[in-house]
Amino acid sequence: MLAFRFIRKNYPPLQSNLQEPEIGEPQRYYEIVYEELRNNIQRGLLQSGTVLYEAAVAKFFGVSRPPVKRALVMLEQANLIYRLNRRGFVVGTSEMNLRPARANLHRLPLEIAYAIGNGALRASWQRIYDEVEQEVLSCSPFGSFQISEKMLCEHYAVSRTVIRDVLSRMHGRRLIEKDRWSHWVAGPLSVRLLDEHFAMRRILEPAALFSACETLSKEYIAERLERLDSNATLALTKEALVGLEKDLHTDCVLNIRNRRLIEAINQNHLPFFINQQFAARIHPIGLDALRSEHRLVYNCLLLKAPDAAAAALEKHITASAVRTRSRLKVLSILKDVQVAPYLIRTS
Repeated sequence: MLAFRFIRKNYPPLQSNLQEPEIGEPQRYYEIVYEELRNNIQRGLLQSGTVLYEAAVAKFFGVSRPPVKRALVMLEQANLIYRLNRRGFVVGTSEMNLRPARANLHRLPLEIAYAIGNGALRASWQRIYDEVEQEVLSCSPFGSFQISEKMLCEHYAVSRTVIRDVLSRMHGRRLIEKDRWSHWVAGPLSVRLLDEHFAMRRILEPAALFSACETLSKEYIAERLERLDSNATLALTKEALVGLEKDLHTDCVLNIRNRRLIEAINQNHLPFFINQQFAARIHPIGLDALRSEHRLVYNCLLLKAPDAAAAALEKHITASAVRTRSRLKVLSILKDVQVAPYLIRTS
């Protein structure tokens, strides 16, 4: 079967915009899959250790398994991947002694020059979803904003179909709503809604950490504990705060295989944006409380005491709720704030 795509002589640099392909012989699906994967491996976007399964790659590109199987064999022959099992491969070489890491291809920052079949739409919305979500959630403490589909399309240079796919998913996660005129709206974030997010976090995150405790190595935990204690400043900028919160609440808490639990936890990460906005617009976040609370959780994990670790995490979330509620009240009085150009203030 032939794909509706033509040979490109050279891929552009990662920073450049994609150019129109030159006219040539049409490529087959397996050639497209091979070139796209090879290009992402060579650019370091598909990192060593990542597991590639035939079914997952086929779903990502929107093609059947046979062309994917042939493309993976070609990559193996090129010494870019090696076989893990009957239908799986690992990026890298067997001599590297890699620890296979299973990942959702749609969530990786891959650069796909061309898409095939139904994989085109999925890849497109996945590439911009995280950024749109962050921009929309970051405005929620400051009031109510209407989301302009037209301006959002222009901002990311994508079709309205892609944008509606993004917004529908955000609506499904109850991050945005529709008003009575069917306009997409974001915010305002109320104290009551914030409390509901924290209530869910107090239930879900300790349970997830309890399950993850056995899978977290002492070296893995010690690395994050060292990063926590090595911070010499007494106040955290937005970037430093994001890093420390990720170490605990993402790398440790979400180190589980229960996808439904991971999704439920991620739906209640709105409080993180409140603290990030406070650190960026008002004042850096004090480190003392966060450090002592995080350190207690890490020490319990090092002792392989899941009950104690879960209890320490619940205590941290409870304390964080009080601090975040106060910061939200400060942020809510700000009016002259810069937001993404496709967000139009309504209140």
